[in-house]
Amino acid sequence: MDRLRDSRPALRARQPDRLPRFLPAWLQERANVHVRELYGFVDRVSQELPEGARLLDAGAGEGRFRGYFALQQYVGMDLAVGNAAWNYSTLDAVGDLANLPLADATFDAVLCIQTLEHVPEPASVLTELARVLRPGGKLYLSAPQSWHQHQKPHDYFRFTSFGLRYLIEKAGLQVEAMQALGGYFWFLSFQLQNVIFWSMPRSAALWKRACLWPLKAVLGLAFQVVLPLLLFYLDPLDRLQDETFGHVCVAVKGG
Repeated sequence: MDRLRDSRPALRARQPDRLPRFLPAWLQERANVHVRELYGFVDRVSQELPEGARLLDAGAGEGRFRGYFALQQYVGMDLAVGNAAWNYSTLDAVGDLANLPLADATFDAVLCIQTLEHVPEPASVLTELARVLRPGGKLYLSAPQSWHQHQKPHDYFRFTSFGLRYLIEKAGLQVEAMQALGGYFWFLSFQLQNVIFWSMPRSAALWKRACLWPLKAVLGLAFQVVLPLLLFYLDPLDRLQDETFGHVCVAVKGG
């Protein structure tokens, strides 16, 4: 996960209120490690797929991963209801992932990143994704296990590794690899950063922010710089990784 071609600008764009904007990119990557890991996963997928491979980005949002697949035939699809502030104009198709308007066996690979929690029928979605995959094609998926509610009200589920495996295999795919997005220490780091986010939001009145600035500076140094760095390097101590942001998974469609 070393080649993070687009992760730095994307990280800043996605989470502007959780970290000070002046922090260097290397520190932001270690604090927002879940973003780092997800973009690293997508980067590996882009290098694994051969040139010209046909890829469906299922739940593409604004198409943030399109640039990774310049050598492949990228098709971004979303229902375009998750976030009213997003620009869905670059999508190749708008549609329901549980009822894809696509022919059987038309894609070499399917990418589905942090989308499964936003669909009310995840089993139906996985069945549809398997249907449009060609024999030997692969599903590259990530889903959260522990996360706050977001894109409300379109937020329905969280998934353990066992739940993901069950749903994927029920859809007729074989799991090749399943990996946790870090362990307890990375997850704890994110929760501690939220102390600043929730207690001293940037939307507070100017006078209140001015009065609290010294306290915010001290807490920010502790919770957004020192502790995230320490916890980033402590995470290998958690070998079980039962408490994690979520999982990334690679599954293949049999011939």
